Amino acid sequence: MLRLGLRDLHEELGAKFFEFAGWEMPMRYTNSLEEALSVRKNAGVFDVSHMGRLKLEGTEATRFLQMATSNNVDVDVGRSRYTLTLNEGGGIKDDNVAFRLSRDEYLFVVNASNREKIIGWFKELTGKWGLDVRIRDITFDSFMLAIQGPNAREIFNNVTKTSPNIKKFNLTRVIWKGEEIIVSRTGYTGEDGYEVILNERDLAADLLTSLVREGVKPCGLVARDILRLEAGLVLYGNDINEDTSPIEARLEFAVDLGKEYFVGKEAILGAMSKARSVRVGLLSDTRSAPRRGEGVYAEGERIGSVTSGTFSPTLERGIGMAYVLREYSDLGRELQVGEERKLRVTLSKMPFYDESIYGWRRITPTSPGQHG
Repeated sequence: MLRLGLRDLHEELGAKFFEFAGWEMPMRYTNSLEEALSVRKNAGVFDVSHMGRLKLEGTEATRFLQMATSNNVDVDVGRSRYTLTLNEGGGIKDDNVAFRLSRDEYLFVVNASNREKIIGWFKELTGKWGLDVRIRDITFDSFMLAIQGPNAREIFNNVTKTSPNIKKFNLTRVIWKGEEIIVSRTGYTGEDGYEVILNERDLAADLLTSLVREGVKPCGLVARDILRLEAGLVLYGNDINEDTSPIEARLEFAVDLGKEYFVGKEAILGAMSKARSVRVGLLSDTRSAPRRGEGVYAEGERIGSVTSGTFSPTLERGIGMAYVLREYSDLGRELQVGEERKLRVTLSKMPFYDESIYGWRRITPTSPGQHG
């Protein structure tokens, strides 16, 4: 099992560990509900160094990613874009974020469970297409921390004495303690904040301990799962996989059909009018939550299946995601979950929380659909 470079520090902070995607990861430090609420109300920090980080370099790096992924990643230097890596049948091999570092250089973030798969797939494509692009796996040579919450950016700026002047979905490089770090205004919680990539272990440890000292709560993957579900963000392996099309998953915003070619485009065009099921949000009438794998029923007929579910400390109700037949997918429809439980749910918009009530910022998905 792979270990985080800051594993000993997490243990000192009280982390309880479990296995995730081949990594030993902090599950929680105190109470997962408290950790999730701390991100909503103040700020929390996650060690997401298990996420795969690939460097793509070369004069045809842009062309390669344009062909290998679904979205238009030919963006200005300093911008990022959420995109999908598809198979030839239009199924989702992974969901990713492409950060453009320079004209011929990208940082490409992949889900931990898919890192080796995507590296192998990209190398197969480079051999097939013969493009000038080099792929380097820098996952084990760097650290990645996510600082999230309404006060996250201010606290980070105070700790590092830097003021990254970047818009949402943008990134920059800053110098802290003589070292260059990458700071992107992205995340996987539905809150504002930064994701920070550092090359030196001591610097990463210093940042983590300094943030905690300033009141940022260390948070584990259970809290991260609660937050991403409240924000309506998909989790790879639960809500999407190689058998799922972007149309079914309602991730069309990450597909640019205006591009001349990308892997899976032809299949996506054919699937647009054929998708029988679509992803929906489930809002429980009580604190009881839908459970992954449970059936979704309409008047006794099974019309779908739950892919994710949890208790939302923000709403104090159960929430979930499911795929249901398209004809049953209209908002406000009342359905039942579980053949025996008959948990009453209402099809809800996502994100589940109401920003007009809580004042929280709603952020478009910008990170891979996994813890990740």
